[in-house]
Amino acid sequence: MSTAHQTWVTAPMTAMSRREVEAAAAELNDRIGGTVRSWEPMSRHTTFRIGGPADIFVQPLDCHDLAEAVRFAEVKGMPAKVIGNGSNLLVADEGIRGLVIRLAPQFSQIEWHEDGVTVGGGARLARLVKEAASAGLTGLESTVGIPGTLGGALATNAGTDTGSIGDLLAEATVLDQDGELRQWTASQFAHRYRYSSLADANAAVVSARLRLEPAPPEDIVAKIERLRGKRASRQPLRAWSAGSVFKNPRGVAAGKVLDRAGAKGLRVGEAQISRKHANFLVNRGNASAAQMRELIARAHALAVRRYGIDLELEIEIVGG
Repeated sequence: MSTAHQTWVTAPMTAMSRREVEAAAAELNDRIGGTVRSWEPMSRHTTFRIGGPADIFVQPLDCHDLAEAVRFAEVKGMPAKVIGNGSNLLVADEGIRGLVIRLAPQFSQIEWHEDGVTVGGGARLARLVKEAASAGLTGLESTVGIPGTLGGALATNAGTDTGSIGDLLAEATVLDQDGELRQWTASQFAHRYRYSSLADANAAVVSARLRLEPAPPEDIVAKIERLRGKRASRQPLRAWSAGSVFKNPRGVAAGKVLDRAGAKGLRVGEAQISRKHANFLVNRGNASAAQMRELIARAHALAVRRYGIDLELEIEIVGG
């Protein structure tokens, strides 16, 4: 399973002083109608519940605010990162320099059609799946249990063994790093396993249209419940985690590799490899990013030592 986030980062920057950060935040606050905060703890905005402060944290009200925030970062020479639900993301204990722009929950509109849905990039997948069932439209069941937003899901082509979100995409509105809205066709995303071209293009999804098929609501609900039960029996869905930590190598599941290597239950402080699924790392209550990174390194080393498999990270580690 993949979780989801959106991101772009402009040029790197040196650390700003507290006075510089607060001055920049005040200037941006005067330009937009959304929320602007300095020194916002990212532990409040990630599913790991881990992460130090973002220099400037922004929740735009609309596309104007979003574009203005991106252009502001470009002019100021600040990195800018777009997130949704903060899944698939491990933020350093030292935090993130520059701007963090959170689309959820403002960009969460949903408009149903006979053959699909138009949905904001900040809409949570769990809500989308539930409402699709009520609307009698099938196709989104492959995202059951993924704790992210639509934009992040499209950015990483999130999915499970039953399908990926990219298979449903018709078209999308994206925002580039210059603050300009662009219309993308599905082919421009170049979706493949846990990949899209968004990162290469420094763009983030604002909204998208998905193609779905009509089906009896009771059949869709039954499928959702079956898949939810299956995943709940195998994955620690209620724990503080970022979903699957490593991508599946060709021909084998990363969780199986780590399980057979003896990784389940391994701990570093308050960070632990789940006893239910070896590709899920969980925060037991007060884990630090440093502890989680050490645990990731140990899991990776186990796979290399036991099977010669160089597991590739699926989550993104940022900040510091």
